[in-house]
Amino acid sequence: MQAEFAAKPYEELIQLIRTGPPRLSPFSLKQVDEAANTVEFYVHTEDVRRAQPDWTPREVDPVFADALWSRLERSARLLGRKSPVGLVLRRPDGRTAVAQKGVPVVTATGEPGELTLFAFGRLDAARVELEGEDTAIAKLRASSLGV
Repeated sequence: MQAEFAAKPYEELIQLIRTGPPRLSPFSLKQVDEAANTVEFYVHTEDVRRAQPDWTPREVDPVFADALWSRLERSARLLGRKSPVGLVLRRPDGRTAVAQKGVPVVTATGEPGELTLFAFGRLDAARVELEGEDTAIAKLRASSLGV
């Protein structure tokens, strides 16, 4: 299927995105589409943005940030399952999500979008502050988080 889409002209691919999924697809339901694609599109958009030499962080709308956080809270354990140390994700307002139980613990603090990138394995690109033992932080940085 990937080869089929790769063979399509760029303009046709853009039109497919603009028109959305077929009516009989489960993804035509707003709730299913949002659950499946909100985080996916955010992460990949940031992948492209941050691959540029002069990228700068963008401000994320607070409602969208809360949507990212909500999805991150629900998927934190799945995304953090490969962490070799305990991992807590913390927003600047103090709300937390446990991504991996264990000791020692590393706490990653950042905005929801940055924490989302971090949890999806973009450890070097995400702007988060890591707190914990130096050896635990090094182990975490050497791991592969995400799906």
